[in-house]
Amino acid sequence: MVLRSPQDALYALVSDWPVNGGVHQQRAIDFCRAWLAGRMPAETVRQAFILAALEAGVPIADDENGTASSDENPAV
Repeated sequence: MVLRSPQDALYALVSDWPVNGGVHQQRAIDFCRAWLAGRMPAETVRQAFILAALEAGVPIADDENGTASSDENPAV
């Protein structure tokens, strides 16, 4: 999975997340929704997503542009 925006992150957190109910997962979901409403900077959402990924044991990698991706589907 390649994430290019907080909107992509929201989809992953809601639809594809391996562990539901985590504190960091819910916070990242809330932050993504706040970004969509124009109330949260993307970098803050990115940091919240990284914490949610660590909480759920989801492997992530950042490319040189700050695009997060999983090990199974690296960023292109």
